Amino acid sequence: MLTLLPDSADPREVRADLVAVPVFKGGIDGPGVQLTLAALGLDAFPVTPDFRGEIGQSLLLAAPGIAAAGVLLVGLGRMDEVDATRLREAAGVAARAGAEVERIATTLAQVDAGRATLEAVAEGFALGAHADHRFRTRDGGAPRLREVVVLVPSTQMEDARAALAHATVTARATLAARDLVNLPPDRKRPPELAGLIADLAGPACEVRVRDRDDLAREGFGGLLAVGRGSSAGPRLVELHYRPEDPLGSVVVAGKGITFDTGGLNLKRGTSLAAMKSDMAGAAAVAAACSALADLGIRVEVTGLCALAENMPGGDAQRPSDVLASYGGTTVEVLDTDAEGRLVLADALRYGAGLGPDAMVDLATLTGAAATAVGPYAAALMGTDDALVGDLRQAAQVAGEDVWPLPLWPALERFLDTPVADLVNTGDDHGGGSIMGGLFLRRFTAGVPWAHLDIAGPAFLEPELARGHMPAGGTGFGVRTLLAWLERRPA
Repeated sequence: MLTLLPDSADPREVRADLVAVPVFKGGIDGPGVQLTLAALGLDAFPVTPDFRGEIGQSLLLAAPGIAAAGVLLVGLGRMDEVDATRLREAAGVAARAGAEVERIATTLAQVDAGRATLEAVAEGFALGAHADHRFRTRDGGAPRLREVVVLVPSTQMEDARAALAHATVTARATLAARDLVNLPPDRKRPPELAGLIADLAGPACEVRVRDRDDLAREGFGGLLAVGRGSSAGPRLVELHYRPEDPLGSVVVAGKGITFDTGGLNLKRGTSLAAMKSDMAGAAAVAAACSALADLGIRVEVTGLCALAENMPGGDAQRPSDVLASYGGTTVEVLDTDAEGRLVLADALRYGAGLGPDAMVDLATLTGAAATAVGPYAAALMGTDDALVGDLRQAAQVAGEDVWPLPLWPALERFLDTPVADLVNTGDDHGGGSIMGGLFLRRFTAGVPWAHLDIAGPAFLEPELARGHMPAGGTGFGVRTLLAWLERRPA
């Protein structure tokens, strides 16, 4: 829970387990620092080899003489580089550093009195404090943080309340996506995950779940082919949000491979352990759809979650098989581990038939995306420059890093095959993420479309956790989608 107090409150007198105060690189104090340090008998904050006020750093000090039990110094880096994104990360650092206490007070929101700052701080604490202990029978290591008291400028209290309400919705949706991604794969096979998505988004959206028979009758050949090796049949979950007097319509689609063994092209090594996260795109779509009504989104939204389990069973698809995807396009399957694009091809072609103004998909599609842009950013591609630009701006608002990659026409020929309309791979010559995008583009039927390859930031190993982005599922993409939909013009 987040509580707001005016900045006239003295941080030395706020009862809390910790007071988190910001400092800048170079020994520069932030709001509330001089008061708290003076009470500790310090003239300036201590700069050590391990703490210099850099973003991502924190330092805990004992606090005799003030109401709180401790002071947590939180680094913000260079003063002239601080923005909402850095404040969100710093709030996440504070939340993680204070995970074993119950109440934190902070002056972080006083660094900049803008609404974006207030919202970023609220999101950072909510996201940074989250940890998934659902399957532990002992909760000794579970976070204890119950309340964050945010001191805000007195003149900004009204904006702060609005920012807090908005941040509560976006953070709740992000955490819902994390919880879906972090579920063990035996608890979210396609039928089970379809039910969880319906429960999550149902209050805001009409829900239709297509089972294996529905998919066969309607010609969703990609989903059927990928799901053939599993004893749990594929599902297509359609979520429909209908506001009054909509300003337009969009389709958002998510890859939902509930576990990816690679199929007969079996994955090897330690990569299998993280393959429960291969449905992070569908989780992001479902979680974003669950928040549309609360945010008052004025755009009609159809969410498509394409769910399948990619297993090497007795009836699994084989390399060299040819499938007919939704709409009739035939695909020669050269690699059964390039399965995400097959289920998304069905979803996109179906979505294009609904006549939307634009389509966006999210998918943990290629390891090449993480190679290209690193573990914290998504690769962004699309057919419409304005749409790509709008998504980049939305990602900046959300504090999620994306970077555009081109859909090079010269690479298109590597999708050609004499056997079918196209092959499902073609990256033997490099550009794996781009090749995935070029494949998906074939199924967009001319509708303005953008693709977010979230393979890097959707799921982080422990050594990559930072700020408000934990180990495991991060919920990446939820807040970018919501920011885009909130700002989408008529």
